[in-house]
Amino acid sequence: MKNLLEISNNGLTCDNKPFYLASGDMHYFRHFKSGWERRLRLMKDFGLTAVQTYVPWNLHEPEEGIFCFEDNLDVSAFLELCGKIGLKVIFRPSGYMCSEWDLGGLPYWLLGKNVDIRTSDEGFMKYLRKYYEVLAPRFVPYLSTNGGPIIAVAVENEYGSFSDDNEYIRAVGDMLKELGVNVPLLTANGVEPFKMHPGSTTDYWTGVDCHSLTEEAIEDKYKYQPDMPIYIAELWGGRSQQWGGHFLRQTPDAFSENYKKHLELGAYINTYMFCGGTNFAFRNGALRGRYGADVPGAPNRYIPFATSYDVDAPVSEHGVPTEKYFKCKKVLKEYLDSTYGEGFFSGNEATDASFYPYESQKVESIAMTKSADLLENAENIASRVRKSGFPKTFTDMEQDYGFMLYTTFVKHTDNQERILTISELQDRAQIFVNGEYKGFMMRDRETPPVKFSIPEEGAQIDILVENMGRVNYGNAMLKEFKGICGNVKLDLIMENGDIYPHNYNVKANWLNISLPMKDLSKIDWSKEAKKDRPAFYEGTFDAKPGVDTFVDMSGWEKGVVWINGFNIGRYWKIGPVGTQYVPGDIIKEHNTITVLELHSPNETKTVTLSDKPSLDTIEKTTDLVVNLAG
Repeated sequence: MKNLLEISNNGLTCDNKPFYLASGDMHYFRHFKSGWERRLRLMKDFGLTAVQTYVPWNLHEPEEGIFCFEDNLDVSAFLELCGKIGLKVIFRPSGYMCSEWDLGGLPYWLLGKNVDIRTSDEGFMKYLRKYYEVLAPRFVPYLSTNGGPIIAVAVENEYGSFSDDNEYIRAVGDMLKELGVNVPLLTANGVEPFKMHPGSTTDYWTGVDCHSLTEEAIEDKYKYQPDMPIYIAELWGGRSQQWGGHFLRQTPDAFSENYKKHLELGAYINTYMFCGGTNFAFRNGALRGRYGADVPGAPNRYIPFATSYDVDAPVSEHGVPTEKYFKCKKVLKEYLDSTYGEGFFSGNEATDASFYPYESQKVESIAMTKSADLLENAENIASRVRKSGFPKTFTDMEQDYGFMLYTTFVKHTDNQERILTISELQDRAQIFVNGEYKGFMMRDRETPPVKFSIPEEGAQIDILVENMGRVNYGNAMLKEFKGICGNVKLDLIMENGDIYPHNYNVKANWLNISLPMKDLSKIDWSKEAKKDRPAFYEGTFDAKPGVDTFVDMSGWEKGVVWINGFNIGRYWKIGPVGTQYVPGDIIKEHNTITVLELHSPNETKTVTLSDKPSLDTIEKTTDLVVNLAG
């Protein structure tokens, strides 16, 4: 069969010729379309023979039955470009991808369908098939057997870390075959047997994801699948940035040595990530777990990932080759020359970043000349407003990302002080009583109690809840409904300071206001910002069109940035990310910057655009049992 990748323990062939698979991840959806070619050419120049990419179901079908394949989601155009540049493709269209992405790439609306996600459940498979029937015509023509660059297709990802439904793994593979996939299928799992075995089938090339392979892991892999070589589907060269934890990097020397070690083991290596990217808007995922550098005994808790997905990759988030790139390139060339003979290496001779000119720009002190209070604008910019007895979740309100404002009224009954509690909060709430800020709460964190008394005229309670990213890994994914997923309770504080023990009622009669922040055109700028309340700020600036820059929100606390209407993503003073990457595609000669600040702006109400990224604002020695609510 034409251009079929053939896999045996003796190695790989493609079109009946020896083929060496050296690949890396670059995700088309994490970049603007105009940035694809620069990054793909860097991969080709490195000596890679293939690019690996995930396919995010939740971007391609953001709402049930509504499909998007335009601009940077034009997967067919991406595959066409890969072929033009001369890179094969490991294509990973599985419904779930992990990738530190919201809900691991699954659409949020699946959680409201009463289906068992990532199983052979009939309901889930029905939705997956509908999606694949739309997706398949966009990638099947690019299979190598049809003359295109795709040499292998992934069935699932790290399934052994989620469940053990082998019937599901096989059913997904069968579905892909029915839709025209006739190239080898593969899976990827952790190296541990309890992850590898239930997460794959010996019919598919079983890849492993790891920092480093042990002799025990290699032995187990060959016991499980003796007739196929070692494929490291993800060799991790860095770590994702998580809010509140320092950026865990690997030095260029350490990673290049690790890369060399695995090449000499005879493994086919895919570097994850090879090109860093960006979780624009609200699309970052989250982890239920610990920081990579936590202190001993740190508890599992909710940890959201940052907007930046630079991950210390050989090619940075903004498309610049790093020292790691050139050290590993040298290692790959030396290995291929010594193992296969000179001429097998397909990269070029570039040895430093000067071969790849890059331009960025700075703009100093952009004055934010307008402001508008969020609470007073909430119904103006809401996508839905709904009354209910108890608070509704994002899923209930058919809302994907952003914020939800919950409003209710409490009558005066007595002068006792109250303490407000929220059960099953996802993820972070700010509480206001009669418009006055009273405090915040954060999912599974200890925060100062929110106390207040009810005046004789009664009190309006407003609770603004931010969805900070759905968990993307493991069984914690199953309950990511977002918002207030339980109830709100007002406990009474007795004179001795104890909580009155016989109060079992919860607050009813709520107005739920959906704030996905997709359309800000109806902001009333006459309703100016108020102290200690969330507000929009806006300013204008001139710049060189088409040139990259980095938003520096120093002195601001927490919020979101838009430039010319495009949602750049979140910022947060706790770090480690100190800037947000702005691709030049967004920048015009005359520009508007809009900021939603959830607490307080800096003293001068100004924003700076830097010409360099800042991704390491937290020292490595910092105690990482941190309070993410701050």
